Formats: sequence, C-alpha cells, structure tokens
Amino acid sequence: MSLTSHDTHDGCRAAFARLCERHGEVGGGVQHSPEGSWVWAVWDRSGQHVAGSARAYERHATCRASYERFRAALPELQFSGPGLWGVV
Repeated sequence: MSLTSHDTHDGCRAAFARLCERHGEVGGGVQHSPEGSWVWAVWDRSGQHVAGSARAYERHATCRASYERFRAALPELQFSGPGLWGVV
C-alpha cells in the first residue's frame, strides 16, 4: 500500500481537511498485507490512497473496527476548525 506524503505540516493539514470535507466521496476498506497481517486504507475517486492505518493488525475484526472508527470521525472533524490543529 502506498500513501501520499507531504513535505510540510500545512500541506498535510490541507489534505486532511479535504479528506474530511469529501468523506462521502471516498472509498476504502480492510486489506491483507504482504506480511500476513491486516491494514486499512481510504482512497479517492481516482484510486489514490489518501489515508491508511498507522499500524498493521493481527485480527481482521480489530482492523475493521479501527477503519470504521476513522471513517465515522471524518464527518465530525470536518467542522472542528483550527482547534483540531492546536491553532487558537
């Protein structure tokens, strides 16, 4: 799995804000990793990975639960504003 990286904090923040705004337009799911564990990924309409699990999971169910929590948080984070980033 390949995820996009960002050269700056601002670039990362902007990409995450776009992901939150477009949460209803992205796909995703749980995948078996080459090492035999489980990871989750989120991709945009073009198929580019835009987010993924920070770690691999031993159990499919645990990975799936993490993926579902991440997806459920995106609509809420869309309206969180600068406080999410420690900006006051």
